[in-house]
Amino acid sequence: MMRRLETLFIILGLFFYGWFVHSLGLRSVYASLKLVGWGLAVTIVLEALARIANTVGWRVAIENCPRELTFRKLFAARIAGEAIDYTTPSAQLGGQFVMALMVRHVLPIAAGLATVVIATFAEAVGQIGFIRRALLLAGRLASSFTNLFWPVIGGLVITVGLAAGLFYVQTKRPFFHLWKAAAKLDLPALATIEVGHASQEADDRLIEFYEHNRVRLLLSCLCYVVAWSLGPLEIYLLLGFLGQKASVEVALLTEALGLLIERATFMIPAKLVSQEGGKALILGILGYPAGIGFAVGFLRRIKELVWVLFGLLALGIYRLNETREEAALPQPPIAGIVEPRMARQPSLTGSAEKA
Repeated sequence: MMRRLETLFIILGLFFYGWFVHSLGLRSVYASLKLVGWGLAVTIVLEALARIANTVGWRVAIENCPRELTFRKLFAARIAGEAIDYTTPSAQLGGQFVMALMVRHVLPIAAGLATVVIATFAEAVGQIGFIRRALLLAGRLASSFTNLFWPVIGGLVITVGLAAGLFYVQTKRPFFHLWKAAAKLDLPALATIEVGHASQEADDRLIEFYEHNRVRLLLSCLCYVVAWSLGPLEIYLLLGFLGQKASVEVALLTEALGLLIERATFMIPAKLVSQEGGKALILGILGYPAGIGFAVGFLRRIKELVWVLFGLLALGIYRLNETREEAALPQPPIAGIVEPRMARQPSLTGSAEKA
């Protein structure tokens, strides 16, 4: 049922995307994109800073981090997980497992899963903090959105509810319950004693972290606030590249409301509705041409796809190295096969006697 619902969301998102491009006209969209030129490279670099801040937020959540777990490995795992989340309707679950698996050789899988979940919660809290601050700073423009008052409130409720739900689940030993569910479903790869112990350890790490590492949690949240705060800067620059008059308030409000739309449509992968359509709606209400809003969203999509490519490349390199390491391991002899030199030779004497 869930898979069919996700497929329906994807189809509706693609239909909306095609209708929007057709209504605006390809020529106008192309003309807007042509104005940006090299400015797209600026947004790609700016995104690199945001992802570095995200990786630092994850690193802060790792207590007693092994020396072998370098920032480069964390960064590669982070962008790989984000690529999985972007391309699949996994609600960030698939990406979290990818991140933990990519560092499991230097960070035990229990610790990896626990810290990834903690970092996800810190990211959600950081997003809420940024949205709240952005809406307050852009309060002068709030009167333009009287017709969207309840949708905005609804987006805030969803955003806060998702964060609160994530925290509540973490306090109820989620990994152990997942292991029990795997045992009931008779999944041999997961329903093992070793996985059961790892799930209990991960749950213990979650509870211990929230009880004794509140400073680390706060620092992690601040790292994600910094990452989210780079979004308005990107919108400000893109509007300038497109020849439009921009202000800090417009950039803050556009990014904050855009994030609320993304949260409300989080089940749709690749932001098929929220990216171009959301920016066109918000900037249109603020008095900008609809084509400008669509161009801003489309340029951000190009930037995101570039980083998705980087993430998938990091995942591919990791899997290639895993395959090479497995191939380099000595293979045990297969039972029942006898070495040629140890094979039993027929007795000449016995043959002669039979003759």
